[in-house]
Amino acid sequence: MKAFFEPESAALIGASANKLRPGYYLFRNMANSLGDKFYPINPRLENIEGIPCSKSILDVQAKIDLAVIFIPAPSVPEAIEQCAQKGVKAVIIESAGFDEVGPEGKALGKRCLEIAQQAGIRLWGPNCMGLLNVHKSYIFSFMSSSSAWREQLIPGSVALVVQSGMLSAGFLVHIMSKKPFGLSKVCSIGNKLDVDESDLLQYFLADPETQVIAMYLESIARGHKFFQLAKSTNKPVVVLKSGRSPFGRQAAMSHTASLAQDDKVLDGAFCQSHIIRVRGMYELMDVARSLSLSPAKMMSTARVAVLTFSGGAGVVSSDDIYDQGMELARLSPETIKRIKAVFPEWMDPSNPVDLYPAMEKFGPIRVFSESLNAVLDDPGVDAVFLHIFALPIKEGMFNYDATAEMIQKYKKPLVVWMIGHAESIIKTTQELEKRRIPVVDELERGVRVLAALTMRR
Repeated sequence: MKAFFEPESAALIGASANKLRPGYYLFRNMANSLGDKFYPINPRLENIEGIPCSKSILDVQAKIDLAVIFIPAPSVPEAIEQCAQKGVKAVIIESAGFDEVGPEGKALGKRCLEIAQQAGIRLWGPNCMGLLNVHKSYIFSFMSSSSAWREQLIPGSVALVVQSGMLSAGFLVHIMSKKPFGLSKVCSIGNKLDVDESDLLQYFLADPETQVIAMYLESIARGHKFFQLAKSTNKPVVVLKSGRSPFGRQAAMSHTASLAQDDKVLDGAFCQSHIIRVRGMYELMDVARSLSLSPAKMMSTARVAVLTFSGGAGVVSSDDIYDQGMELARLSPETIKRIKAVFPEWMDPSNPVDLYPAMEKFGPIRVFSESLNAVLDDPGVDAVFLHIFALPIKEGMFNYDATAEMIQKYKKPLVVWMIGHAESIIKTTQELEKRRIPVVDELERGVRVLAALTMRR
């Protein structure tokens, strides 16, 4: 797997000089990634933008660690045969037109696999968008040009595996445009002719740059191996498994030739293997990002304190907490007494704690600080869900550094849900997440993140 993620040299079979074609983007990305250790292959071109092209991979004089193939599907078996002759051991097929298109494509895929296995080659794909190694700035994908990637990709600790090619692109664009999201690796694995989620999971478990693994899967090829690996690690594994319904299973078959699997059986296996199963794409990203900010802890209980600016939001959160199998914490008399010190005399605090009247009297900075400190110090509280109404004001609503110190002191998960003025939300989110406090923009997803942070499903 190291040859895929950390090759010293690579060839592109199907490099294009046409700036309107994906083969050009792939050429540009790989050239920027590997410099003079990159070898484009196109029998009809002498060079692309001054970089010499070889007519075949066999014409390249240097050793090749990785070959990326992006040519019409019928020509791919011959290209793999040439890779075998060259001694290449890792091949990514980004071309489509294999198992997903029917019997003819399936026969092509079978032939590719036979050639690869005889030569000891590992195949990645086909029908995929390749991979990114963010820490090394390696981009082996045909989506857009690498100048945009390099400016916006943030090295971090989340590995993202997406079976669908264009969906992985969608994830990336969303991640880069919405909020800071530190990534270690991004993988689009397509039809999984050979390399599958178990190979990647095994690699990421040993990868020091990866601390959280997030996956969108339409099928699980080697279930026993996959669940064994997930159960063996303390690194959180988050999975969005599609194809739960008959309609979804049918769509997955036509998309990446993924066979149906019994969802109830999978649900049990996820639970036994401590895999965090999510139900939506935004949830996958929120949970993975939050886990990378706030390390998960296995707890025997998940008692949540809710600090809110709205009684209604507190009620909704209470229902969501119940739905996730968690419970509202019973605040101790000492905690109630400490919160009462910043409350109006006519109001007694309870969980959910409605802070709005207190903020009217003392202002948000003092009320947030003293209330948060009180509930974090309560031994009957395992996690905190904090609601913020972001106002269009220049001054902050928090002493951010003091809040971060509280989290470090008590080591309890804190998730923030924020609503209100758009610019204030952006600024406050940046300040909080800079201090490893995750922020979400939907109540239900916030509770789901809390459940994940306590390894409750």
